[in-house]
Amino acid sequence: MARMTVRMPIPDDPSEAIALLVSVKKRHTELGEASPLAALEWDEIDPALATAATEDALSDKCYRDAEKATRERNVQMPAVGAALRAVRDVLLGTCRSNPKKAGDFGFKVNDSPRSNAGGDTSGGATGADGSATGGPAQPTPAK
Repeated sequence: MARMTVRMPIPDDPSEAIALLVSVKKRHTELGEASPLAALEWDEIDPALATAATEDALSDKCYRDAEKATRERNVQMPAVGAALRAVRDVLLGTCRSNPKKAGDFGFKVNDSPRSNAGGDTSGGATGADGSATGGPAQPTPAK
């Protein structure tokens, strides 16, 4: 006769694991002394289960509160972005001679010249070997 394999998976999700242990404890309590689980250390299990269930409920509430706060924040972000662009533009206009003064308002001011995608800051084109050609890029002749 073939041996039968029995599987009783334990949930990976903490909320599901807590719910399963609550169900197990309920059935254990219903059976009383006849429960096959009477030998377990329920005086240690019960406080851990109660704390885990309380903290799990708090975690769920905090998660829902965080989702709500994130939605409410995101509704306001277009106005925040528009205000920052307006402030930046005013500061760049009033601090044109010394743009670093905008840093006094908390902005990070980067007044170094921009580099192109290749990292070349000379403004010229580069040859096939990566060296500067000193002029505009020339098409490669067809062979």
